[in-house]
Amino acid sequence: MSMMNGSQSFPMEYVNDDYCDCSDGSDEPGTAACSNGSFYCANTHFKGQLISSSRVDDGICDCCDGSDEIGGKCANNCQELGAHIAEEAKKIRRNQAIGFQTRLAYVADGKASKARRDQDIAVHAAEEEKLRLELEERSSYKEQVEGPAKEAKEAAKAVLEKVEAEKQDAQKETNRAAAEEELGRIDKDNNGEISPDELLDYGKSEESLLPYEEVAELVEGGEIETATIVDMIQTQIQIRKEEKERVEAEEKKKAEKRAKKPNLRDIVATPAPVEDSEEELWGEDGKKIEKEPLDEFEEDLEPDEYDEMEDEYREEEEEDEDESVSPVRNTVSYDPETQKLIDVFEEAETLFNEAKNRHDGVKRQLEEVKKLSNIDFGPDEEFFVLKGQCFEKRDEQYKYKLCPFDRSDQDGTNIGKWDSWEVGTDGINKHNVMMYTKGNSCWQGPQRSTRSRWFAV
Repeated sequence: MSMMNGSQSFPMEYVNDDYCDCSDGSDEPGTAACSNGSFYCANTHFKGQLISSSRVDDGICDCCDGSDEIGGKCANNCQELGAHIAEEAKKIRRNQAIGFQTRLAYVADGKASKARRDQDIAVHAAEEEKLRLELEERSSYKEQVEGPAKEAKEAAKAVLEKVEAEKQDAQKETNRAAAEEELGRIDKDNNGEISPDELLDYGKSEESLLPYEEVAELVEGGEIETATIVDMIQTQIQIRKEEKERVEAEEKKKAEKRAKKPNLRDIVATPAPVEDSEEELWGEDGKKIEKEPLDEFEEDLEPDEYDEMEDEYREEEEEDEDESVSPVRNTVSYDPETQKLIDVFEEAETLFNEAKNRHDGVKRQLEEVKKLSNIDFGPDEEFFVLKGQCFEKRDEQYKYKLCPFDRSDQDGTNIGKWDSWEVGTDGINKHNVMMYTKGNSCWQGPQRSTRSRWFAV
């Protein structure tokens, strides 16, 4: 025979003669003569193995077929071990088959979703383009009618401002004339000068237009000028006029609202229905329910009480209306031609805003579908099934929550938002490590992040 490396040759009787002739121990595969030799266990019905020659015939059964111990000292249990291995392999193959079918279902679901998303993108894109063209058309028309309306409005506004200014100037003259007339009442001795006593007496009188505190302060200042007094009176005349107009406007507004509201007295005086149902007349306990006629309630109320209740009712209604109604149009009155131009522009603006809202809504939907479609759910969309699911795990004092393709939490603290799959050092994306980044920042440290490894079991 030859050594394994072919460097030496020996007669066959040297094989297993319990003497190590070859340096590699290949001449003694069945004895323990060579410390570096190997013995092969055939282990039929199980799996073959190589053991060190030193373990041959050492009194310990190393091979399941007992071939390492001479003389049949060891029983052959390879068939039993093989049966166990075969059963385990069968379980593995069965689980692999179930996993494969499950993966096929996940792939089918993911691809179906991908097809729906692609279809939605196409539909939304076409609709967005259609609405974009409509929006451009509305915008162009709005700009076209905005110029004339703005120019006419500014011109009319200038006229109105001029009229208002002339009106205010006339009112000032009226107020000044009234103030000078009031000045004559203060100058009791008609000497053309106002003394401190005359001014103080006027301030104390019930007909005084000037508050006594202002009069006293003016007298205390030591300088009493006729022009100053006229200006003060003129100011008070204007204040009282504006206050009167405000009160009259409020009363008119309340009267208009009151005319639209039902009269509380009429509501209370409404007679009760002639026929009552059995449920209305008898309670669940079988006792008769005594009802007080509405006309008796009416008799218990005094006229003042009616008015008070009506006022409270109307005040509550007015408060509700004041909170819910907001002015949306200019209250200034323009000439018919100007108003027509303004109406055309406002209608164009309304149509533009409606078109913009429709376009923006469809555009947001398109962006959301595209964002979802851009997520890498695996080469066959097999990980799409994880979208929308969350998994929790408690580790010592912390509870972790991972929502694939969304975020990762640690007891409610954001420790990362979905970023991407990790690419290996070989540049290959094996879709087995998820990266979540840009979580809440640590105290005086970087932003938190999560690295999640997925295993196939």
